[in-house]
Order: sequence, then structure tokens, then C-alpha cells
Amino acid sequence: LDVGNPWLDAGIVPFSTLIDPKTKKLSYTTDKKYWKKWFPMDFVTESFPGQFKNWFYSILTMSVVLEKTNPIKTILGFASVRDEKGEEMHKSKGNAIEFNEAADKIGVDVMRWMYLKQDPETNLNFGYHVADEVRRFFHLRLWNVYSFFVTYANLNNFVPREGLDLPLENVLDKWIVSRLNQSIKNVTTFIEKYQADKAVEDIENFIINDLSNWYVRRSRDRVALYAEDEDKKACLITLWFVLTEYSKLLVPFIPFISEEIYTNLTGEDSVHLADWPEYKEELIDGNLNREISQARAVVEIAHAQRKEMGIKVRQPLSLLSVKSPIVLSNEVKKLIADEVNVEEVKNIKGEVDVKLETRITDLLKQKGEVRDIIRKIQEERKKIGTNLDQEVDVSLPNWSKEFEKDIKKKALVRNLSKGDFKVVKL
Repeated sequence: LDVGNPWLDAGIVPFSTLIDPKTKKLSYTTDKKYWKKWFPMDFVTESFPGQFKNWFYSILTMSVVLEKTNPIKTILGFASVRDEKGEEMHKSKGNAIEFNEAADKIGVDVMRWMYLKQDPETNLNFGYHVADEVRRFFHLRLWNVYSFFVTYANLNNFVPREGLDLPLENVLDKWIVSRLNQSIKNVTTFIEKYQADKAVEDIENFIINDLSNWYVRRSRDRVALYAEDEDKKACLITLWFVLTEYSKLLVPFIPFISEEIYTNLTGEDSVHLADWPEYKEELIDGNLNREISQARAVVEIAHAQRKEMGIKVRQPLSLLSVKSPIVLSNEVKKLIADEVNVEEVKNIKGEVDVKLETRITDLLKQKGEVRDIIRKIQEERKKIGTNLDQEVDVSLPNWSKEFEKDIKKKALVRNLSKGDFKVVKL
């Protein structure tokens, strides 16, 4: 009795299974017109072990013999899933994790991200501790940005509208919209090439490094109750636009979180019914992107110098002198001054060099003390559970009368009196 390799049957599938819906007959052997609509296949994904020697070999061989061409346009071959120590999972070893159990404990959006960010050529070490790290690193950061917007949008009675008011005025808004469009362009290119891990890398860079660590951090004072109204509105509409557009981009990666963000921010039925976001090349400002990157590098060096000299960031300094390959605009120098807490930034063109003026005058010392007082009041406000827009009465042993208005404005203090430190809700 002749015996054939069962993989031969798997290899012949593209030719042996496609039925023409009109004739109800095998399309390949009767009329190839319908069959050619589906051949070669667009995409196949399979694990490395076994498939190359068996199915991939047989399907390729048969296609070359029958049609003299490749049977598949794109193949994604991926490695194995191991436990957190990199060992093979087996029920007998007790290190196997059942899918439903993992989905319930980890959350499917986190599980999807773990797989998508992995280079498919290498084994994935899977487990609950790894999942916790992934969640903290990305998902919670994204959710914190979303929560930040929702908090201050509600606080300021923000009502979203379609689109942005162009041209944008604030340099931070211009930059984050530029980076948004660049990221949409990058991610679209990566996923069209089936490079999910590179797309995830770009998404994490945008959400964590750009949106969370820079835009939101530098915009906190812009959305505070004491902030100037027009700039506050510009900041909120920009952040709303970025979150709604980016939630469309995140749909194939984290469908549930993106759905929650999009539907809550827009009132639409579902993000899954929205079109894929399109980038606008004219909004990608390469010069501004490079300028902000240079500014952030300067800030990192300046913070390192403060740490080395033991000067806390809350203590204002008079001057930061910067040499950089890019001459920084006044708007960007103001960003650096606010971030590093200096009175002035001087910038000339040259090889990167950053120098802090560390002499602390009496006036600078007073300003530092005022910032300490405001921070102390804000921390106490959190402890006693005040709302962000709720005023308080405060007593202090002493404070600089020259900066009393600043203390009251930034810490929402109605009455400031002398005495032991105390914060009282109103």
C-alpha cells in the first residue's frame, strides 16, 4: 500500500479547495478566473518549528511546479512562547498558563501588547510578572495621560469640537501635533510591512517620551485654574485631538482601551467604525522636532548637573548657558528655562556644552522657599482630600510677603495667616 506524506495534502490546499461561488465547481480545474483573485495568498502566519520543513516546503514546491510562482506574498514565522525563565511550558512542569486564565488575570489588551512588541524571530518569555511590567510601562502611562485630560477638561468645562484651530500658536502644541503626524506615518508604514514590533516601539516612544514625559508635564501649568484662558483652551483642544486621533491608530493593538478613550472623548458609537487616521505631511515640522530633541538633551544635562551639585530643581537659578548645533528659538528657550527652573537661557551655536550659574542670591533663595511652601501646601491638600478647584485656608510660620500672591494663586489659598503649618478645607 502506498503511503503519502500528509503535508502534501496541506500543500495542495490553494489549488484544491477554492470553489467558484457561481459555478459551484473547483475553480482551479474548471475556470481559473475566480481562482486568480485569491492567488497568491496575501498573508500567512505560522510558528517556526516544523512548518518550514513540512507545510511551507510542500506548498512552495507545488506552487512552483503548477504555476511557476510563489504561493504566498508575506509569511510571518514566529518563534516559541516560553515561561518567564525562558523554559518550555508543560503542564507536567506546572509552568503552563491556560489562555482563559491568562486573559482574565492579565487583561487581553496587555496580552496583545506583549505579543505585538516582541521581535517574532525570538522566543517570548510569558508570565504574570512580565505582564505587570508591560502594563506599568505602557498601558498605565497612556491611561494617566487620558485621565489627566479628562480631569482638567471637566474642571474647565471643556467642550470638544471637530478639528484644530490652525495655525497653532504655542510651540508645545505645534510640536506635539507634528510628532502625532510623524508617528501616524511611521506606524502606518510599519504595519503595512507587517513589522508590528517596530510599530509598537514607535507608539511607546510617542506616548511615553513625547506625550507623557514632555507635553503633559510641560502643560500642567497651562491647564491649571489660574492659567490664561486662551492658552488653556488651546492646550485642551490639542490634547483632545491627539488622544482621539491616536486612539484610532491604537485600535489594532489595544482594541478595548482605545474604544474606551475614543467613545468617551467623542460620544461616537465606536472607534472600530472610524477611519484609519491619515497623517498630514505639512504638519510634520522636522526642524521643530529636531529643536525640541536638542532642548530635551540640554535639559537632561542640566538636571544631571543640578543633581551632581546637590541643588534641587525647586531652587531657581539665574542662568543656563547653552552651546548647541541648533540655535534655539525664544519659545524653546522658555521651555528649557521652565523645566530647569532658571531665570534665563542664553544660547549660541556650537558643539553641545551646558553650564549652570550656581550662585544663589537672596532673591533666588526666597523664590526657592516660596516653591517649597507651595509644594508643601499641595501635598497637604492631597492628604486632606481637597478637590482641584477647592480653596483652602492656610497658616504658616513665615513667608515672603513679596510672593504672597503667588502662594495664594498657585495653591488656591483664600486666607493666609501666621501660625503653625496647617491647611483647612473651605
